Amino acid sequence: MSAIKKQTETSIVNRIPNRRRLLGVAAAMAGAFVVQAAHAQNYPDRPIQLIVPYSAGGPTDVAARVMAQALSQRLGQSIVVMSMPGAGGIIGTDFVNRAKPDGYTLLFAVNSMAIFPYTRSASNPLPFDPNGFAPIGSVAESAHVIVANKNLGIRNIADLVGAAKNKPDGYSFGSAGIGGTTHLPIALFAHRAGIKLLHVPYKGAAPAMADTMAGVVSISGPGYTDAVKAAIENGTLVALATTSAKRLPFLPNVPTLAEQGYPDMVFPIWYALFAPKGTPTNAVNRVNAALKAMADDAAYQKLQNAQGNVVTYMQPQQVADMLKTDIDKLGARLKSAGIDLEE
Repeated sequence: MSAIKKQTETSIVNRIPNRRRLLGVAAAMAGAFVVQAAHAQNYPDRPIQLIVPYSAGGPTDVAARVMAQALSQRLGQSIVVMSMPGAGGIIGTDFVNRAKPDGYTLLFAVNSMAIFPYTRSASNPLPFDPNGFAPIGSVAESAHVIVANKNLGIRNIADLVGAAKNKPDGYSFGSAGIGGTTHLPIALFAHRAGIKLLHVPYKGAAPAMADTMAGVVSISGPGYTDAVKAAIENGTLVALATTSAKRLPFLPNVPTLAEQGYPDMVFPIWYALFAPKGTPTNAVNRVNAALKAMADDAAYQKLQNAQGNVVTYMQPQQVADMLKTDIDKLGARLKSAGIDLEE
């Protein structure tokens, strides 16, 4: 037998195991694909982890837990709510950003997502792109309530503006921290009104509101809660305005900033669900469909209303568009007001 013939036979023999291995790998890959497809079709087939990037017990956390209970019933699967605060919401948000995009780790986001791009410098960039998540749907909307210490004699926005102009260094406002949703609405309003309000940041909205009651700061702008409503009703705080587009149904006698001469000063608080980029479309659609059904459920609406929230419904692309619009609009406002939030 010639050397060429032997070489050819050896090559053929060596190729047979290789082909078998390739077929085995292909079969394994096909099997894995079938299993993944089956899991996708049966979504969700195990508990879902819902990350709330803020402290437990706060308005965002409470709204998330009310939603999670209703969503769990719609999906027929447990939803584990995990509070993961830190860095103004960035830590919990980044956790979801880094999670496996399989539909089992979701983010309960608030409109501070639109603020994130302006809180970091080029030398300390955000670890994620706020526009880079997979939007799922909206959950609810609320608003901030601008409240004043009862002893100031200020009863509305015109009173506040007049008093601050007469005494430029005499008024202050408390917030839950620099760059947060309780800071920017009042800071931007003050710029728009041409008044000076000293900003006093706190570690949370509750202590800021407590010091407003005590007279340590003049005003604050907490999100609507039962505690805020109670303080207004018992006269401990005076409600000057809400930051919503329309009056809150829970505070029908409190006018909006827009009604009081500032139509461009609308700062709603919105809640929405996001998932890591690359999350299967069927998982996104399944959760969105459940949110739609919940939005049409009067009992669920009542539960969110009790927390000061109005239930909303948006499709994924609408949520993406809302976030992008808010980011762009806020950037223009911060630039105009000369407000720098970079760390």
